[in-house]
Amino acid sequence: MASVTEEQKEAARMRVREEMASQQNMNQMESLAHKREQIMANNVLHMLQGVESKMDEDLQKMNDLASMSEADLDSMRDKRKEQLRKLAAKKTEWRAQGHGEYREVKGEKEFFAEVKNSERVVVHFFRSASIRCNVIDRHFSDLAPEHLETKFIKIDAEKSPFLVERLHIWMMPSIVICINGRTEHTIAGLDEFGGVDDFSTEMCAYVLGTHKAINHHGKAPEDPTSSESAVSRFEKRSKSVKQSAHSKTIDQDDDWWD
Repeated sequence: MASVTEEQKEAARMRVREEMASQQNMNQMESLAHKREQIMANNVLHMLQGVESKMDEDLQKMNDLASMSEADLDSMRDKRKEQLRKLAAKKTEWRAQGHGEYREVKGEKEFFAEVKNSERVVVHFFRSASIRCNVIDRHFSDLAPEHLETKFIKIDAEKSPFLVERLHIWMMPSIVICINGRTEHTIAGLDEFGGVDDFSTEMCAYVLGTHKAINHHGKAPEDPTSSESAVSRFEKRSKSVKQSAHSKTIDQDDDWWD
């Protein structure tokens, strides 16, 4: 009987190790597949539980309605009608106060009267030569009729030096949010809208909603600042912005924006 050489023994050991490694890989793959199936099953279960919970709520509401007396249903209808009546009256009041349209006010006296007359006011300080101010004009013209709860106005910053000084307006465009006669926040430039000129009206509404300027509770739209050029543009001009912030003037806004 021929003796087994060391080379043959080593080759046999190699085959055993390879088979063991292969079996181990298969076991790992099966384990991963099992975990994946468990995760998918859990996700489906959670989704079904959510659907079931919603159905239970709807059924409960239906049962509650079915168990209510005619007098209770009449009372519910009356309350709903009263709510709609109050809302209609409020909308009429808002329109009488100048809500529902985006318009320009002239002078400090008119500005203070408009702000004190409404609970929520969004004020666009603009410069006619600024292209970015035209962007804000377009969005506010769309939002004003949709959000009667808020007054949208604009004022020429170059013709209102007292307000520019008092409200620390240093960049065009600037949007001052006033609530109950007080300035709560100022949006300087377009950074909060994503730092680009072509941000959407939905993005504009979302930002105003985060500052409670309008009733808007939607999720944040996809961030429009996806191009490197838009980011680098702001980085390069940050020095000019900071310098102008100290002077609190708007004379150099075209140096940043145009």
